[in-house]
Amino acid sequence: MKKKILMSGIGVLILGVTISLSSAYADGFKQGGHRGEGGEKLAGMFFMKAHFILKNQEALGLAEDKVEAIKQLKLETAKEMVRQNAEVEIVSLDVMSKLHDYPVDVKALNTLLDRKYELKKAGAKNRVAAIAQLKATLTPDQYAKLRGLWQSADKGKCHE
Repeated sequence: MKKKILMSGIGVLILGVTISLSSAYADGFKQGGHRGEGGEKLAGMFFMKAHFILKNQEALGLAEDKVEAIKQLKLETAKEMVRQNAEVEIVSLDVMSKLHDYPVDVKALNTLLDRKYELKKAGAKNRVAAIAQLKATLTPDQYAKLRGLWQSADKGKCHE
């Protein structure tokens, strides 16, 4: 009887740990955590910075043309990401399709894999360029003020 209770307790403990770890892992995505591939991290960084700048446009003293430029940059970056992700997905589908062939054409698969990762590399470079362009819309004084606002906002967060 004691063995049954002990085993049940261990099972409940393992279940609880598993649920809490999976919940913590999922919260990283909801909270804008930086999991995933490099391009996803860069995209998150870009959109987070752009949102923060627009949210604090008055405090930064952003002119209306700069606000519009940032909004346009966000839109164009989002569109480009959709296009690039769709192309990567299409190539991935082609790879999976070719893997079902008999015999497997390794040369053709290698070409497709090269294409897939060239697209991913180009996407990451586009995101870096977007971040640089976003920062370039600010004057040095505005950028310094932005960093101060960011640090103030970060200190106000409740770290769980």
